[in-house]
Amino acid sequence: MKKIHILILPPLVCALLAPAGLMASSDGPSWDYSQQATWAELNDGSGEPPPLSYPYATCGIGDNQAPVNLSAKTVTVRLNRVRPQYSVEKPVFYNSGHAVQVNAPDDYTGSVAIGQDSYPLIQFHFHTPSEHTVDGKVYDAELHFVNIRADGKAVVVTSLIKTGAHNAEFQKILDHMPTTAGEKNSTSGVRVNPRKLLPDNLSRFYTYAGSLTTPPCSEGVNFFVFAQPIHISSEQLTALKGFYNNNNRALQPLNSRTITQAGHAP
Repeated sequence: MKKIHILILPPLVCALLAPAGLMASSDGPSWDYSQQATWAELNDGSGEPPPLSYPYATCGIGDNQAPVNLSAKTVTVRLNRVRPQYSVEKPVFYNSGHAVQVNAPDDYTGSVAIGQDSYPLIQFHFHTPSEHTVDGKVYDAELHFVNIRADGKAVVVTSLIKTGAHNAEFQKILDHMPTTAGEKNSTSGVRVNPRKLLPDNLSRFYTYAGSLTTPPCSEGVNFFVFAQPIHISSEQLTALKGFYNNNNRALQPLNSRTITQAGHAP
């Protein structure tokens, strides 16, 4: 069986392991999605000479940026399975200012296993519409499960989302998410099962080496995007958009990278 190699994150990403991490650096200049074309040009006002004063420079000069267009025509090979082992827990519902986000509690033991390696779940968050596309197809939304080890190695496990049946687990998140940016709800007592926000078929997925899809756009993040989407209702999608809409980064060049597909082509 072919072994998946996970890239080591640079020190900048290791500094983002707080609950809101892998979304944005709290020390950098403020940003929003409407200015994503110029994220690399945002100056932190520190007075340091370039490039130190441009903490998001990788957003513009990185060669392994995410998201990308995924192709169903990609050659299918045998890979280590992605095995989410996410336990049911009382999470922290967090309005990050950029996305609807759910943070794992400090004592959370859930993780994702890939081959012999395991990566603890730190948080998961939503983008509308999807960041990744499949042969150019844009999905209604996208869910990122952010998993990081203490040594800085990270993977993002991704569910594409389309409208369909009502999703009871997702409704818990909508019902308990603070409406004000920066606020957290840690006292709801509601138990969430992240496994119910993943597709039934976990054997079909795309994988590639990417980056954070928000500033500082640090590279060394391996993505695993499931081919089978999950569903939420059209009413739930409208509610999600009521928090944040168009919080998706534009597609990035693939450059010399290879996208690998596991399982049978859809």
